[in-house]
Amino acid sequence: MKRIFLFFLSIIFSVTAIVAEPRVSVLTCSPGDEVYSLFGHTAFRYCDDERGMDVVFSYGYFDFEAPGFVWRFILGETDYMVGAVPYASFEREYALRGSEVVEQVLALSAEQKQGIFETLVENCKVENREYRYNYFYNNCTTRIRDLVFGYAVDVVVNDTAPAITFRQALSELTSAYPWYEFGINLILGSDIDKPVSREALEFIPGNLMRDLAVANARTQDGKMAPLVIKQSSIISPAVSSLPEQRSNLTPFNVSLLLLLFTMVVMLCEVRSRRTYWLYDILLMLSQGLAGLLLLFMALFSQHPAVGNNWLILLFNPLALVILPLLVYSIRKHKKPVVAWLQVCFVVAFLITAVMQLQVYPSPVYFCAMALLARSLFHIYKERICELSLY
Repeated sequence: MKRIFLFFLSIIFSVTAIVAEPRVSVLTCSPGDEVYSLFGHTAFRYCDDERGMDVVFSYGYFDFEAPGFVWRFILGETDYMVGAVPYASFEREYALRGSEVVEQVLALSAEQKQGIFETLVENCKVENREYRYNYFYNNCTTRIRDLVFGYAVDVVVNDTAPAITFRQALSELTSAYPWYEFGINLILGSDIDKPVSREALEFIPGNLMRDLAVANARTQDGKMAPLVIKQSSIISPAVSSLPEQRSNLTPFNVSLLLLLFTMVVMLCEVRSRRTYWLYDILLMLSQGLAGLLLLFMALFSQHPAVGNNWLILLFNPLALVILPLLVYSIRKHKKPVVAWLQVCFVVAFLITAVMQLQVYPSPVYFCAMALLARSLFHIYKERICELSLY
């Protein structure tokens, strides 16, 4: 009876130890509607029932009202912070947002869990909490990944997903927001059009969640076992009863209308034998200002992948120099030789597209056709006006 009593007593202590052992898990939040939440979010949850602790650590905090925030963001000098909140507060916030939150409980030893917890607490100190944010290589998700893979032993991800580019990965997340997608594709250059590794794509919360689900790590007894022992949806996504309303004012439609309007303007000029040079001012001014933005980003911004942007051939800041010369030639009824420079810009851009040096958004081609048609019209206007169009 004494042996039986001791046996059951050992089982009770074992079960108590299991229950009392802290739980470390990765929380993956589904994308939201705001610009900063389009890719989703990743956080750590540390739960210790014995000490009554249930805390969520996140590397995604920032102060939007900090002095010069927008300017620093443009320059790629944004500092994010790590912070901790009670799980109840985190749950309430994301439930109100309507975001789904998936929890992946990690199979880590007590020492590994304690190491992660101590690192998070150390990072939350005032002198350590800020870090230089980088949306590809150092964001709220990559920080979580580095901690997990840093403490887990011999992590192997059993994933055979085909290699894709950063641009393709971003397009999958922004396809429902055409203006956001268009803006991203304008600013980011050819560096994001190269196939990247699975690890590089883990800057996206959903990709990290997928890789953790199929990852194995070495246990204390030397065997390989799944890194995630349990995965569940702890906050359900909100279901809207209203159908999603989408505007027809997309970059594709706007650029197509621009091309059609350019054709109409030229037709009116042929019929009236006049030149609407104010339209050239608006068209080339927009072109040149867009080029100045691309040039500024390439020279001064620390954001990755904004430097080698071949789109600057089309949206060329030199258009601001050509514009007054072109208008002067038109108003003085001289042959607009400078229009050939505009033709060269567009042709050079089209050559880079044919050579696949960079993947361009489709609306850009309509803009290119409008600029090319307008330049050639000025060069050959006399011959075109001699044609009988009516």
